[in-house]
Amino acid sequence: MVKKVIDIIPPEKLPAREQAAEENFIVQPIQLSQFVPPAQAAEETASEFFAGNEEKPEAKPRITYSPHKIEATGSGAFAKPGKGGFFKGLLLKLAIVAAIVGLAMYGLDLKFAKAVVKIWPATSMVAEQTKVIVDSAAKSVDIAKSTVPGLVIAVDSTIKGEAPVTTMKDSKGKAQGTVKIFNNYTAAQRLVKGTRLQAPLEKFQPALAKDEAPWYRTAEEVVIEPKSSATVKVAADGSGEKYNIDPSVFSVPGLVGTAQYTYIYAQSFEKFVGGTQGNFPEVGQSDIDNAKTFIAAQADADIKKELASKVPEGFIMLESTVKITLSDTVVSAKIGDPLAKIPCQVQGKAIAIAYKKSDVDELGEDFILNKIPVGSIVDDPSLKVVSSDGNTDPVSGKPSALLNAEVRVYQGMNDSDLKKGLSEKSKTEALLFLTEMKDAEGNNAMKDVKIQLSPPWRMNIPRELDKIEVQTNFE
Repeated sequence: MVKKVIDIIPPEKLPAREQAAEENFIVQPIQLSQFVPPAQAAEETASEFFAGNEEKPEAKPRITYSPHKIEATGSGAFAKPGKGGFFKGLLLKLAIVAAIVGLAMYGLDLKFAKAVVKIWPATSMVAEQTKVIVDSAAKSVDIAKSTVPGLVIAVDSTIKGEAPVTTMKDSKGKAQGTVKIFNNYTAAQRLVKGTRLQAPLEKFQPALAKDEAPWYRTAEEVVIEPKSSATVKVAADGSGEKYNIDPSVFSVPGLVGTAQYTYIYAQSFEKFVGGTQGNFPEVGQSDIDNAKTFIAAQADADIKKELASKVPEGFIMLESTVKITLSDTVVSAKIGDPLAKIPCQVQGKAIAIAYKKSDVDELGEDFILNKIPVGSIVDDPSLKVVSSDGNTDPVSGKPSALLNAEVRVYQGMNDSDLKKGLSEKSKTEALLFLTEMKDAEGNNAMKDVKIQLSPPWRMNIPRELDKIEVQTNFE
């Protein structure tokens, strides 16, 4: 609340008429120099009275006190805002907020401004073939002569194998083995050659047929003293694998009905072998000849495999340069041997030439890049150089390799020039700039174009080239 200071004594209350006039009176500010003290004013009044016809001076305005509060309507320090002042304050606040947001967006734009330009150019393939000479005497790549150094690889090895026997013979083999005959009787016992020994029927697998006898016959005559034994060779009475029985105890059928039958018997301790029936392999002259061919073919494959294992990493062996020499063939079998396979071996030597993959790649790349049309841009990752065996060079007599090189190319601008062309353009201008690019034949150089700007409110591509990313796509 403003404190009132009264420095002039207020007049007495005026009549209502004068009071109304007084209320409509507007106090005008006066200078202190215009203020006249009461005493001086009385003197001036008396002088005017006695002056007679002298001209009276203009009356000075009286300063009176008004008890009514005067509203301030100006814009001074003590003025109160009206309705218009409220809107002015609101606008001021909005302006401040807008300025802060603008500054923040400007700062973010400076830091995170970026443009990603994705292009799908129209492409074509350039493919060419050339020949490269592989010279084992060369020390380095000679681009002018299309020559690369060759590496000589050699092996010396003994190759062993087993050749199959194809000759067959009808065979009916009889099982053979050895038995020990025991004589627990009090008198010596004489057994003639061909004496029958019978094994238990359950020992034969599969079971014997009705016309097959379960007998084995001694191969020689033998006399067995009392309380002693004798070892004798025996053979089956019939043929077939079923007579290859496991160790067993044998009776002597010829002693049935005598006292010696329960005291004299035989026993085997190993399985019988040799019982066969059917067609079985038997080495013939053709099998000997085939064994030599077989081991030569195996040696060829094995030596090539050994040569390949000796090729250093990063090298390629020319198959056409492989030379193999075989000697000292050995076939370990003779005609008539009952063998299913013939052991054999041969001594082999081989030599071959290999070249370094990076050397032919260097020649292939130089060759294909010289075939690129002027103004084309090369898609480096698509460059491929494939080599294969070639014919012997008729001039130098040296081996050669065929190179097939291909690369993808397209029309347009490299990334550096493209960024310069797009710098500071609006998105619309940049899209128009890219889509209107033409190749050497006047066709559209771009199949598709996409541009992404960040932050989201950015409308132009940044000026700084490092803030422009160009992504070239081919699929």
